[in-house]
Amino acid sequence: MAVCTYLVEELHLDVDTTDNSEALLSRGADVDSFSYCGTPLHAAVIGKHDAAVKILLDHHADAGADVKGVGQLTPLIVAANEGLTDFYKCLLDTGADPDVRDDGGHLPIEIAAHNNRRKDVEILFPVTSRIPYVHDWSVDGILAYVKSVPKEENDPLYKMDPAYLKSEGSKAYKRKDYVSAVNFYSMAIKLDPSDVILHSNKSLCWINLGDGDKALLDAEFCRMMQPDWPKACYRQGAAHMLLKNYEKACDAFLAGLKLDPTNVEIEKALREACNSLKISLGTKRVS
Repeated sequence: MAVCTYLVEELHLDVDTTDNSEALLSRGADVDSFSYCGTPLHAAVIGKHDAAVKILLDHHADAGADVKGVGQLTPLIVAANEGLTDFYKCLLDTGADPDVRDDGGHLPIEIAAHNNRRKDVEILFPVTSRIPYVHDWSVDGILAYVKSVPKEENDPLYKMDPAYLKSEGSKAYKRKDYVSAVNFYSMAIKLDPSDVILHSNKSLCWINLGDGDKALLDAEFCRMMQPDWPKACYRQGAAHMLLKNYEKACDAFLAGLKLDPTNVEIEKALREACNSLKISLGTKRVS
């Protein structure tokens, strides 16, 4: 009933009376107003109100909205978490982005696979961009990959010393076992989330695994925790380069070079980013 109350009080929407709902929205009720649980569309999806979801989408509710102040929690991510298979099509048809990750770095398809919902994975698979670290890019491959990732509560690493985990992560990185390195660093971060070097190292691992989105998440966390650290800027720039966001890469490298003007590595990276940006802009002009 909390969802219904929210829709009535915040949006003045009677979820049980379609005609009234249509009339209120037609008279200018804010279809994307925010409250403690997000937008009315978030609330309707969470409450499994099929009629309300359809009405809101028909009135151009933002299917890609996240919950401000909470992190990435789009209606599609909510549907994936809750197993609301019937909502996928209408959300995707109205612009929901299946490549947006939650604040834990997981895609809707990964969430569905983690919950062992094969039908959901099958629906999301054709519209989800290939995930570089899932080598067998198929429905079965995604399900198998997610099952191969150890659950935290069963992982003995979670009980280990952060310094030991950090050391083991570095060893794994040196032997180019980037997946294991990520696991070590991730567990260490859960035990010592303030260690900015852990986030930096994990970002570098994601870059080597070809996952620019996850690399950027860790890099941006580095910048947030230690904005005057040149390496954080470098990691952020490297992630943007992988994502082909050349202008943002230039900005990040330039910020790093201002903090450390003698850093040859950052200077070289900035030059490469600028060249890539010029080529990209030139290609766009030609096309």
